[in-house]
Amino acid sequence: MIFQELTLENFNSYKGQHTLNLQPETTTEETRPIILIGGLNGGGKTTIIDAIRLALYGQRAQIERRKKTQSYSEFLSQCVCSHAGADAVATIELIFQHVIRIGNIDKLAEIRVQRTWNLKGKDKLQIFLDGWDDRTLTETWDERVESWLPLGLSNLFLFDGEQIKELAAQDTPPPSVATAIRAVLGLELPDRLTSHLEILINQKQRELAKDEDRQMLEAIAQRLDQQRTDLKAEEKRLETLDDELEAADANLQEAQIQFEAEGGSLAESAPEIDRQLQHIRAEAEHHRQNLRNLAADLRPLAIVQPLLQSAHQQGRAELRRQQAQAARDLIAEHDQRLLDLIQTLNLSPAKTQKIEAFLQQENQNLIEATSTESWLDADPETLEQLSQILQHQLPTQIQLAQTQLDHLTALNTQIEALTLKLRAAPSPEDYDRLRSYRDQAQLRYEEGLFKVELSKRHCIKLRQDIEAAKADLKRYGEQHLDQKDTDDFLKSATRAQQTLQAFQSRLTLQKLNDLESNITNYFRCLLHKSSLTHRIMVDQQTFSLTLYDTEGQPIPKHRLSAGEKQLLAIAFLWALASVSNRQLPIAIDTPLSRLDSSHRLNLIEQYFPNASHQMILLSTDTEIGQNEVQDLRRKEMIAREYLLQYDSTKQQTTITPGYFSFNNEKP
Repeated sequence: MIFQELTLENFNSYKGQHTLNLQPETTTEETRPIILIGGLNGGGKTTIIDAIRLALYGQRAQIERRKKTQSYSEFLSQCVCSHAGADAVATIELIFQHVIRIGNIDKLAEIRVQRTWNLKGKDKLQIFLDGWDDRTLTETWDERVESWLPLGLSNLFLFDGEQIKELAAQDTPPPSVATAIRAVLGLELPDRLTSHLEILINQKQRELAKDEDRQMLEAIAQRLDQQRTDLKAEEKRLETLDDELEAADANLQEAQIQFEAEGGSLAESAPEIDRQLQHIRAEAEHHRQNLRNLAADLRPLAIVQPLLQSAHQQGRAELRRQQAQAARDLIAEHDQRLLDLIQTLNLSPAKTQKIEAFLQQENQNLIEATSTESWLDADPETLEQLSQILQHQLPTQIQLAQTQLDHLTALNTQIEALTLKLRAAPSPEDYDRLRSYRDQAQLRYEEGLFKVELSKRHCIKLRQDIEAAKADLKRYGEQHLDQKDTDDFLKSATRAQQTLQAFQSRLTLQKLNDLESNITNYFRCLLHKSSLTHRIMVDQQTFSLTLYDTEGQPIPKHRLSAGEKQLLAIAFLWALASVSNRQLPIAIDTPLSRLDSSHRLNLIEQYFPNASHQMILLSTDTEIGQNEVQDLRRKEMIAREYLLQYDSTKQQTTITPGYFSFNNEKP
């Protein structure tokens, strides 16, 4: 299969008609398999992949942005370009080449798939074979495309970087990939044959049974059919319930966020905040009373502390004058006795005069010092008490008052903050509304959870009933059927079932060996350190991968870097596509995310040119940048280049030839 051309008309952001030539270039000398399509995030790259899927599979297309609860017609209506007008018609047209059998001849034919719809969301499918409208191919399209590119396999050939990230992050492949693996390995064929053989055995038993036995067998068969129908209905209902539970969970999260944003938690904690506020206010009042007590004691004297210090100095000076005045007569008598003694010492008259002059001057100074007026007349006890107040008691009370004031200030700050919280709390009416909204959301979520659990249990019960009905059908047939009529058939059927089981086991081993060999080779090819892994094993049941080193020891997956895990996922998909033996194009959206430069280089040099005869890459300028695109051009790997340019003002995308222009790119 080779995609030749994709045309979009009024599809999502592609207003008007836009055509991409996807034909790779192949000559006898060289092959250019890469179609490089550039575009920024949100510019319409994923829309290209969605268009290919939608063209091929229609309602069955697995498109990520289609909601699970959304009908196909609603999805198509949303895909019509909103700027194209009320009567706009959207069209997707995909042209590809594929070998088909006409009579006994294999022919390379051109097939054009065209889907058209309007805002009503009803699409019209037309299939053209070599330019002619082929009604038979149109009516049987789902069966034909399933034989060429099965829906389960399409995820291996049409995927994006996010799928690779998810696959790399999981230890066990998701169900969709597991289904694709079974399809690639051909393991679903023995399962289908076993199921068909079981149905055939049941039909044969009903045909050969006696009337009463046939009625019993038919009753059991009808019960079995009804149980299978009920199981399918219940599984579908479980999917709906899971979607409803997911919506209820999102609604609950939104209600909780709204509850928090509008102060619901504050309203719930208001009584506790009010109790804290009363306690802090009582503590603040205690500190205020302490300040009042200090104000009733010596603390106010701090206002006149400088005056008190001056008074203390004045009192001390007056006290010294009083003491000097009381001692003046004694000093005079002392001086006279000293002069009398000097007269007896026969000192020279000059020395005697100097001593007399000194004593007279000292007496004069003492007279002058004691002659000033005293206006305090403080006694020594009062001065001592004032000294104690100034030096000890008053500083202590000042410090104590400051401590009380600091505590009071801190408490007032807390009171203000708690008061603001109480004021910010919603009114009782608003709080009741918020709580009711949240409680209803919680109730809906719990009801949804309960319904999902009941549905799961019902599914388990139905599966058990189905197995029991199968056992009853088998047991009843063995007991009541005519052994002569059925022995040969049942024996042959049993041998066929055993043969199918043995065939499936051997086929699984053979296919898994091929798959393991391819994964190992491709992974080592993509890694820049090929000695990391010696062998990769695939589990037969879960299809999980186990890596082994050269010593035969398992390598824990957590030892791989994020880029190495992504390369392992790519090697896994590459190997699956290779083992499928189908020549199909590969389209990848955002292929190089989370890869470092060396791993990117290996992917560009090894995977892109060799994974398929047609490689469609949809990339941003940061993934396949200037160096990468120049390397691909130099090696002549690119057949065509396109650029998706999105105009945010018009909300429209246009397609132009060429890739991103880099300012520093050399010609």
